[in-house]
Amino acid sequence: MRERFVRFMYGRYGMDKLGISLIVASMVITLLSSWFRLDLIIVSYALLIWEIFRYFSKNTNKRSLENVKFLSLTADFKKRFSLVKNKIRDRKTHRYFECTTCHNNLRVPKGKGEIRVTCPVCKTITIIKT
Repeated sequence: MRERFVRFMYGRYGMDKLGISLIVASMVITLLSSWFRLDLIIVSYALLIWEIFRYFSKNTNKRSLENVKFLSLTADFKKRFSLVKNKIRDRKTHRYFECTTCHNNLRVPKGKGEIRVTCPVCKTITIIKT
């Protein structure tokens, strides 16, 4: 049975990050429409059908380009979310500040007084009070 599935899937695109996001979005929309009595179930089904189409598609180049575009659009959101998560995690021991030249986020330990910080990206030296 497994060999038959492997033969069937040969040359097909399969699952990727965009596909997982479409399935999760479909589930969230289904839950919201059932909880709040909204008529969004058609949108949920459309997302599932789109994912099934992508999963079984043999045009792997086009599906790969769709996934790359999706990842590039969500990269900024992931970076910002990661920064906020790190700021919350390190709030007692470190302080974050932005480099004045390249706007890179830098992390310095708290309670060290005035320290000289060198940005690893642009090599600008900044004196900051922690």
